[in-house]
Amino acid sequence: MIIQLIKTLEKLQPAKLIQISQALELDMLKTLSLIADINNKDEGLIVENAGVYSLSRSINWLQYSKLKELLAQHQLPHQFVLFEQTGSTNTYALNNIANFHTFPIVINTALQSGGRGRLGRAWSSRIAHDLTISLIYQFPLDFNLTIIPILTAVAINRLLKNYSVRNQIKWPNDIYVDGNKECGILVENLLRNQINHCVIGIGLNNIGNWERNKLTVDLINEVDKLINEYKLFGFPLLQREWLDNCIHFRKNVTLSHGGEIVATGKHNGITTLGELIIQTENGTQSFSNSAYSLQFAK
Repeated sequence: MIIQLIKTLEKLQPAKLIQISQALELDMLKTLSLIADINNKDEGLIVENAGVYSLSRSINWLQYSKLKELLAQHQLPHQFVLFEQTGSTNTYALNNIANFHTFPIVINTALQSGGRGRLGRAWSSRIAHDLTISLIYQFPLDFNLTIIPILTAVAINRLLKNYSVRNQIKWPNDIYVDGNKECGILVENLLRNQINHCVIGIGLNNIGNWERNKLTVDLINEVDKLINEYKLFGFPLLQREWLDNCIHFRKNVTLSHGGEIVATGKHNGITTLGELIIQTENGTQSFSNSAYSLQFAK
């Protein structure tokens, strides 16, 4: 109903509450509640002036036909599943892998009500403006899945550079622009029928108000290229690129787990498994990316 209200207001605006309610066949109290819910999820999306409602920005809808056209231009084989609203694209992907028969798959939604990040953190996005997307790939059993977060971070870094945005990577795969986190990545894996299924969840803030169809396919293209580069050339070049764009490389960092500090020292690199290498008072230590939170001196 949230998406339906936005689409209704998009057609009617500017509109009075009674007009919106009649179009939705709702009472005005329920309509007001929906408007409040929308503005709670996407602050200021619907504005009111003297009893008249309108949208504060144009809505950047995805269009299946446009996506297919752009995929064809890049010769990408990905299949799309588009939602107006879902809880989490990653959760949907993991729960429905058995129903997919061709890969890669792209799950995308205009509104994600239960977006998830690393370590159980929530991820919120503006409705039909930011990107909330999950990519599903199949890999053989001997593929190094632990490197996927690192590869994805490099892909997003390249994507934003192509859009003339200077950005940096925070271990393992957060993307920062001008000191603010603008992209989060959550990689989850599922073994089924002796095949690794890798779900790459990406929440990317549309800081440039870019056209979402093009931004979506450009993102897919960069991720796909990074995976193929890794298959062809291995990890060293991509490892170097990740470090060259890391916001805290050769700086002092602190790692914590469950709120407890576990290590402090100088960040010296990453291993071929994507582990963080820190020079501590007790010597060189490496840490996996799945359980630790990193802080650094800005």
